[in-house]
Amino acid sequence: MAEIKANMVDRYLQRPNPEHRTILIYGQDTGLITERAKRLAEQILKDNSDPFAALRLDSSEIASDPLRLADEANTIPLFGGNRVITIQMTGNKSIQPALDPVLSSPPDDAFIIIKAGDLKKTAALRKSIEKAHSAVALPCYVDAREALNGIIDEETTLAGLSISNEARTMLLENLGANRMASRAEVQKLCLYAMHEGQITEKDIEDIVGDASSHQIDMIIDSAALGKIDDLDRQLEQMMGAGQNPSVIGSASLRHFQMLERCVSLMDKGMSPQSALDKAGPMVHFKRKARVQSQLRIWNSKKASRACELLAQSLLNSRKHYGLAQTIISETLLMIAATAQRSK
Repeated sequence: MAEIKANMVDRYLQRPNPEHRTILIYGQDTGLITERAKRLAEQILKDNSDPFAALRLDSSEIASDPLRLADEANTIPLFGGNRVITIQMTGNKSIQPALDPVLSSPPDDAFIIIKAGDLKKTAALRKSIEKAHSAVALPCYVDAREALNGIIDEETTLAGLSISNEARTMLLENLGANRMASRAEVQKLCLYAMHEGQITEKDIEDIVGDASSHQIDMIIDSAALGKIDDLDRQLEQMMGAGQNPSVIGSASLRHFQMLERCVSLMDKGMSPQSALDKAGPMVHFKRKARVQSQLRIWNSKKASRACELLAQSLLNSRKHYGLAQTIISETLLMIAATAQRSK
């Protein structure tokens, strides 16, 4: 049985226990989950250049074929060394039938990294990992204010910039739910203010949360608010401009996963604003009112179903690339119809 406290995870990652063949990385901070999963995989593989040493699977693939995980985990590497199998949890289908065999009989040459969202102590996946001697659970929680200040200091120092107290306060209000997203926003801000010497409130208003994702945000918001006509027009414009449908689909999936976390917190009595601040990922301050309106439309069951549809559409769009635009568009229009009926 291995359960690592949140403040001890980084220390564990410096020297992971080789007996832990299955590693669950879970929590609210999806960026931190991604960072740590990547770091752990790189450490396991080290100088292994075998392109087949790293395998990425979606939980839906595992759930539909429970024998596949054990088969993959026990495949002997062609060129020796270790293999890493990374599983991204999406939707709510259980992978327990696939997971139990590798927990009871751990693989010799493979490590399984599972990336999941925020899991309660009673969640079956988390309980089975924490009880198994061959596994470990690593929690990832939202960045604290102190950690965010550290990111700001690191990036501004690296860029040779200072930041006013007022600008820092404003920036902190718009960061915090996702470490990778927070760092990326600060880096983008530093690049924008590179020749100014000091970051000001105007710089933050101009750049934070802005830029390339604005049109995708409009598409997502139209879908989540049930604005079918707006969504249809926006999809036509953006797809016509050559945007990769998978980019839109992936951003939509992340958004609905966030909505699902928010409504779950609201079910526990949390206010929409507090749930949004806690669940993340970061929402631009100019967009928060629209997202709060979405929280009045979606409940946990419907948001979970939307996540399942988007995850499946992404999988189908990769299998049938020529139909990707149609697959993603139809899924978003279906989600918008659900939102419209729920108003």
